[in-house]
Amino acid sequence: PLTIPKMKLPYTTTLTTPSVKDFSIWEETGLKEFLKTTKQSFDLNVKIQYKKNKDKHSIAVPLGVFYKFISQNVNSLDSYLENISDNVLDFLTTSYSKAKIKLDKYKAEKSLNTLPRTFQNPGYTIPVVNIEVSPFSVEMLPFSPVIPKAINTPSFTIPGSDFYVPSYTLVLPSLELPELHIPRNFFKLSLPDLKELSAINNIFIPAMGNITYDFSFKSSVITLNTNAGLYNQSDIVAHFLSSSSLVIDALQYKLEGTSRLTRKRGLKLATALSLSNKFVEGSHDSTISFTKKNVEASATTTAKVHSPVLRMNFKQELTGNPKSKPAVSSSVELKYDFNSPKLFSTARGAIDHKLSLESLTSYFSIESSTKADIKGVVLSREYSGT
Repeated sequence: PLTIPKMKLPYTTTLTTPSVKDFSIWEETGLKEFLKTTKQSFDLNVKIQYKKNKDKHSIAVPLGVFYKFISQNVNSLDSYLENISDNVLDFLTTSYSKAKIKLDKYKAEKSLNTLPRTFQNPGYTIPVVNIEVSPFSVEMLPFSPVIPKAINTPSFTIPGSDFYVPSYTLVLPSLELPELHIPRNFFKLSLPDLKELSAINNIFIPAMGNITYDFSFKSSVITLNTNAGLYNQSDIVAHFLSSSSLVIDALQYKLEGTSRLTRKRGLKLATALSLSNKFVEGSHDSTISFTKKNVEASATTTAKVHSPVLRMNFKQELTGNPKSKPAVSSSVELKYDFNSPKLFSTARGAIDHKLSLESLTSYFSIESSTKADIKGVVLSREYSGT
């Protein structure tokens, strides 16, 4: 049995996991009903393989025409970029000169109309530590009430000791815009010369390779095998196969499917699928082909059910061929036999349905026919119909 105490989740304050005591995986999960003993062993194999293909697909890309177009238009594009750079340079230099003239004019007017202001702060003594601080001052610029011109820092003296910090005068640089001198060829912009090294007219893409997948599970009770593959050779083929082997015959099955794409003289896709089981059997075959002048399609599906109370055969065929004239035909056949002694009921019958469609430019015709019959017993009472 499995026992797990209560645990607090990390990075949380109140969340905890519930405690588990004497939990039997063998009994609680139902393994004892499925496996023979607690000592079970199994083999599990999974394999995926990809094999590269040496073939390549060529895609035509006319890069030579692109190179020629670029070389013919690079000169006009170069002159256009040069005009843009000259206009941008003229705009920047003109804007900068206007801003400098306005700033100098503003400073001159304020300096004439406004006297320099100086803020004085008296000296004082810091209590407890008994440090004497001398007076200090801040001189402001005449054209700005918030930008200082010079700052006279205070001096610090501690009486009875040799500690002394002298006063300093900090003169800040004035706000001025320097003269701007930009050479006319400083922003010269030109495109590089374009030279075609080699004519690349095709791009090669590797062709798809072969992919295979194998899965197998083996134990004392069940065996499962699955194989799948996608192969790119002269035709593109996809194959799938799955089968099981169990102690119970009703759960054994075999499922197989194949699809093939042929690329010779058009396209043709053929698909085949089959299923076999103790109670159910079925198959499906379909083909569709495309050519320059014609399209053909056909499909056949069959199914059989043979259980203790029901036996049934089903078949469907569908064909289409517009070679001489567009025509589609379909047929469905169903036969069944139901017998249940517990319900005191039996039923036996058959259904046959056929449909054909033909079409021309001036008219189209549809023919359909259905035949059915049934005979049986329900609660010891016989019935029949057609």
